[in-house]
Amino acid sequence: MNALIHITGTQTVDDEQDVTELTTNGTLTPTTDGWELRYAESEATGLSGSETTLEITENKLNLIRTGSHPSMLVLEKNRRHHCNYNTPYGTIDLGTYTSELRHSLSEHGGEIYFSYTLGFNGGISSAHVVHISVQEEK
Repeated sequence: MNALIHITGTQTVDDEQDVTELTTNGTLTPTTDGWELRYAESEATGLSGSETTLEITENKLNLIRTGSHPSMLVLEKNRRHHCNYNTPYGTIDLGTYTSELRHSLSEHGGEIYFSYTLGFNGGISSAHVVHISVQEEK
């Protein structure tokens, strides 16, 4: 389905929070074991020229970015993963730990919520909380 997507992300580093909001158009498609949410990045995210795909199952979310800033994050509830993540400033090796992941997606849209930490060199560098609202585009 064609979707209106609203994303709110909160990043906390050293007790300082930064909130980012993005509203964009994309698609929500059912898959064999979950959902695929796809949207184009913009200047607002600093990732213009990239497309983001979220592959969502009950306990796992793969965030795959293609285009000018290719990268992949694996977020799996109560599991730690190691990822290479490309940023506009270069590639970094990251560890992720996902403490919460839930969704209420259906063919009419729904909500996605996840929280995770990112770390490198064995330490935690930032905590993230993401809420995504997906509505059928009219």
